[in-house]
Amino acid sequence: MQKFGSRVVFVGLSIVAAVTLTACNVQGFFTDLQDDPVWVDPNAAAAAAAGTADAGGPGKAVYGRICAACHLGSGKGVPGNNIPALAGSALATGDAGKPISIVLHGFRGPIERNGVQINGQMAAWKDQLSDQEIADVLTYVRSAFGNAGAAVTPDEVKTIREATASRTQPFTEAELP
Repeated sequence: MQKFGSRVVFVGLSIVAAVTLTACNVQGFFTDLQDDPVWVDPNAAAAAAAGTADAGGPGKAVYGRICAACHLGSGKGVPGNNIPALAGSALATGDAGKPISIVLHGFRGPIERNGVQINGQMAAWKDQLSDQEIADVLTYVRSAFGNAGAAVTPDEVKTIREATASRTQPFTEAELP
C-alpha cells in the first residue's frame, strides 16, 4: 500500500506543477529563447521626470557603447582607478580641440582633475570612430552630466584628424593643443 500512496502524491504534485507552469507561461512568465532581452535603464525614470529622457541622440548611443565602460554611465569616472570624471570637466567642455585630440589619439600620463591626481591612459579611437561619431559623442559629453559645452561638428573633428594624421602616440597633458 505504501507504493500506491507515493504514486498518488507524485502524480498529484506533477499535475499541480504542470498547471502552475502552464498558468505562468500564459501570463508571459517564460519567454521564447529568440526574444531580444530588454534593457531597463535604472535612471530612465529620473531622466523622464527631469524631462531629459530623449536627450543625447546618437552621441548617447556612442557613449554607451564606447565610453561608459570606463567613465561610467553617470560620467563620474573612477578616479581611484585613474579614470577621470567627464561630469563637470573643464577639459571636456572647454576648447573642443582638446577632447577631439584625446578621442582621436588617446591620452597618457598624469593629470589633476577636481583636486585628484590621476595617472591614466585612454585608448585612441581614430580607427574605430568616424568624424560624425566623434562629434556626436563629444557633443553628448559636453551637454550631459550637468556640463554646458558647445556642440562639436564633424568638420571640427575632420580638421584635427587631418592636422594630426601622422601622430602615433597618445597625447600627454602638456602636448594637448
